Amino acid sequence: MTPKERAIAALELRIPDVVPTMEIDFELNEQLTGKKLILGSDLEKLSGKEKKSALHHNIDVYITTARMLDYSAITVHPTPTPGYTPGNKYYPTLDDELYVINTIYKEAGDQILVAAGIDATFSIPDGDGLVDFSYRLADEPEEVLRYADTYTEWAMDQMERMIESGASVMYNCSDYCFNQGPFMSPEMFEKFIYPFLKRQTLVLRSAGAYMIKHTDGNILPILEMLIDCQPHAIHSIDPIAGMDIAEVKKIIRNRTAIMGNVDSSKLQMGDRAGIVESAEYALKNGMPGGGYIFSTCNSVFEGMDLENYQLMLDVRDRLGRYEV
Repeated sequence: MTPKERAIAALELRIPDVVPTMEIDFELNEQLTGKKLILGSDLEKLSGKEKKSALHHNIDVYITTARMLDYSAITVHPTPTPGYTPGNKYYPTLDDELYVINTIYKEAGDQILVAAGIDATFSIPDGDGLVDFSYRLADEPEEVLRYADTYTEWAMDQMERMIESGASVMYNCSDYCFNQGPFMSPEMFEKFIYPFLKRQTLVLRSAGAYMIKHTDGNILPILEMLIDCQPHAIHSIDPIAGMDIAEVKKIIRNRTAIMGNVDSSKLQMGDRAGIVESAEYALKNGMPGGGYIFSTCNSVFEGMDLENYQLMLDVRDRLGRYEV
């Protein structure tokens, strides 16, 4: 099977030949390929032929990275959304992002899925905004709901354009949970997030995309609502928050696929024995019956040692083949 076929099999709750692997973000391109992505303010100051050259440079880096790591999907970085700019790792305009998506799809789409996405649902506010947002939920609930409705419609339009350009995996990455549990009570989650997440998911499904819902933290209090929204997969099954992939797999009962669970803190700290143990546990408990994508519980971020990550992938090479 191709890497693409493996991911599709997992997302459709079937069993591939080898468990697929991919990440919602991989930031070690320069360590791996010797080439750095040109994003954010570095890309923003370019125009004309220089900008087009930079976009094609990025396309080459994305495809080379995916082929070297046997990834089933390439994640294209986002554009800024209202009120949020993702550090310095973004495309200045949606047209830039769509061009990269479409070109990757044309050059590698027969072997590798193209992934993108945004998420209109409320995420944990930052420290400066948490108190104000909490007051708004209590004092202006109808205004909050109107905003959620408007933003959801805007985001779905943006993501449908990504799908039309060739993206077939949509990551929805609003974080809902701390290590202790959701930042909203389940009752408030059901009112302010669940209906918009479900609408968003069903629209993306109907547009032909595979939708993967990411959230860190302890998701058990809201897990049934997440499943009911019908994502193709849930990421990250966060062991740092006490999420046991074996327990989650039993609860889900093959109603959706799962992705993740290898402990990013062990990868960051260089705990090589812990990396192997966490990767083995994730494969042992995620693979049975299919519907599993092997990945970290977060992403592969700057500061992580590439050798530690490659050690994790070595475990997949050793244990990730299904018996025919």
